[in-house]
Amino acid sequence: MLARCSSASLQGMEALPVTVEVDLAPGLPGLQLVGLPDTAIQESRERVRAALRNSGFRGPLVRVIVNLAPADRRKEGPAFDLPIALALLVASGQLDPKKLEGLCCAGELGLDGSLRSCRGILAMACQAKIQQAKAFVVPSDNAAEASLVAGLTIISAKTLRQLVEQLRHGIQHNCCPQPKRTEPATTISPASASEPLSAAPLTIQHFARKALAIAAAGGHHLLMVGPPGCGKTMLARQLPKILPPLSDAEALELTRLQSIAGTLGSVTSLVRQRPFRAPHHSTTAAGLLGGGVNPRPGELSLAHGGVLFLDELTEFPRSILDQLRQPLEEGVLWISRARLRCAFPCRVTLVAATNPCPCGWHGDPSNRCRCSELQRQRYWNRLSGPFLDRLDLQCRLEPVPTGQLRRCFKTTDDPRENQLEGSFSPEAIQTARIRMSQRNPGGQLNSQLSALELGRYAQIEERAFQCWEQVVSKRQLSMRSSLRLLRVARTIADLEALPKVGEQQLADAICFRSYDHTPSANTSANPH
Repeated sequence: MLARCSSASLQGMEALPVTVEVDLAPGLPGLQLVGLPDTAIQESRERVRAALRNSGFRGPLVRVIVNLAPADRRKEGPAFDLPIALALLVASGQLDPKKLEGLCCAGELGLDGSLRSCRGILAMACQAKIQQAKAFVVPSDNAAEASLVAGLTIISAKTLRQLVEQLRHGIQHNCCPQPKRTEPATTISPASASEPLSAAPLTIQHFARKALAIAAAGGHHLLMVGPPGCGKTMLARQLPKILPPLSDAEALELTRLQSIAGTLGSVTSLVRQRPFRAPHHSTTAAGLLGGGVNPRPGELSLAHGGVLFLDELTEFPRSILDQLRQPLEEGVLWISRARLRCAFPCRVTLVAATNPCPCGWHGDPSNRCRCSELQRQRYWNRLSGPFLDRLDLQCRLEPVPTGQLRRCFKTTDDPRENQLEGSFSPEAIQTARIRMSQRNPGGQLNSQLSALELGRYAQIEERAFQCWEQVVSKRQLSMRSSLRLLRVARTIADLEALPKVGEQQLADAICFRSYDHTPSANTSANPH
């Protein structure tokens, strides 16, 4: 007898429909899987057999063939355990075939018949809704995640036996309650609430504070260079806290991305906290960018909508950093394999930090640096020019004066101490982003504008244009660097609530491109 059950397989950010076909034929008892299954699916033979036996069902004593259609697409993961088991029950006459009509199923089976959660349920639920499935069957631990898709009926159970009993008696009283809203959930769970903003690190480094505000408002990439202990990491960790809240669409995409990566955990609402990812410099290319036979997102994509912090930048292999160039430019990472091509979103704000030389003290007034010019040159040669060209803001941080060290500690619970004034406050940054969304096509940030869009929408004064041309000619900037200069100037004007970009805003933007990486450069003071 032939039985079918609908399921889905992950491919990048999408879940593609898969039909699980089970056929019982005369012959020696055994279960054969076809349709390009991976090792985890091959091992489901033993899990399904044990789960059926320990749940009180009889196992097949004939030859069983399981086909995962379409057969030319590779499938992976234990989420096919449940649809294989249900199709086996139908094929062996232990479950009415009509009970599986219109259902989409996914879940891992334990040997005792328990249903265990699996990754990518949110993407599969979206696909089930596209297929207009009557209901989506998942383990109880995945029910809250699947219910984030409005208008989709969810059936959940803790064990295979419990699920079969529910299917036999109908699905109407087994549905997870659906939200009354038509939009995705917007509440913030206590576990996802971000930590409060601490203004102390931002008030110590004024120049870096302005750079953080520009990066947060316009989505510009930032490089901080300074001696050890000057507050680079502490400043970078403040950036997600001053970014505007995630929109519903961004929160749904971020939740879906984390579900596919298997980092979502147990949720009752969409992820509302901007991600902050800080991979170690020993990470591999696949760990940073993503990859695998069936590609999974890496640190770059997991930071989508938030901050990717690369501390000790020069310790990262140059070959890995150069692979970031195209994704940072386009905001999407394409991974191509022989049988598939998928895309992961990676619209991030990159914050990088490094020391000015191997010992870390080049340019320090105390002259503690003992590195030769050759050593400093080799140190900076670990970073390619095209990669540095993509960092819009480059600023030098100085050691924290002894008299200001106490400001790093919170000595009072007065909330006014955690407020930032002027164009550095989260409110000003959010207001600047609203201006961009109203002015720029498609609501883009300033960092995403093309050359044509800059000329049409940036509203740059003629004298500022003339000054820009002189700077580009004198410094021999590349076209990419020169355009990024205008984008930063436009963001500064938005923070200052100015309709047009003037000479002063352009001069401020030039200050953040004035750091000289050459070993003989005198970097003892900020150019600002």
